[in-house]
Amino acid sequence: MNTKQCFVIAPIGEAGSDTRKRSDQVLSHVITPAVSPLGYAVMRADNISEPGLITSQVIQHVVDDALVIADLTDRNPNVFYELAIRHSIRRPLVQIMRTGDALPFDVAGMRTILFDHRDLDSVAAAITEIAKQVKHLESKPQD
Repeated sequence: MNTKQCFVIAPIGEAGSDTRKRSDQVLSHVITPAVSPLGYAVMRADNISEPGLITSQVIQHVVDDALVIADLTDRNPNVFYELAIRHSIRRPLVQIMRTGDALPFDVAGMRTILFDHRDLDSVAAAITEIAKQVKHLESKPQD
């Protein structure tokens, strides 16, 4: 199976912050288990190791990678900037968000997977739903 790239747009936060801890847990325990069995390698901005301009590298991933998963938790401006780029090019995208956060009007029409990363049942349901959405995107890439 060929490995495809899944870029994760997420609020990352400073090392040691609650935002970073949550983002790392979601990456490790929700996103990666959902897409790795489907042949995707997962990458987030802070894991890009090549030298160069970070913003350009992030935008390149947002545009070029086979799949993007956007975590809209905390309404991070950088996340929405990158999300807008992905929306505009109409490439495969899955939106996720922490249960209890409010979806902004402009993206509320897009199906968004809500979950609580501290609730194992919620995590299991999110993994299943992410995988289902990715499989659908692969079968009908223009939806």
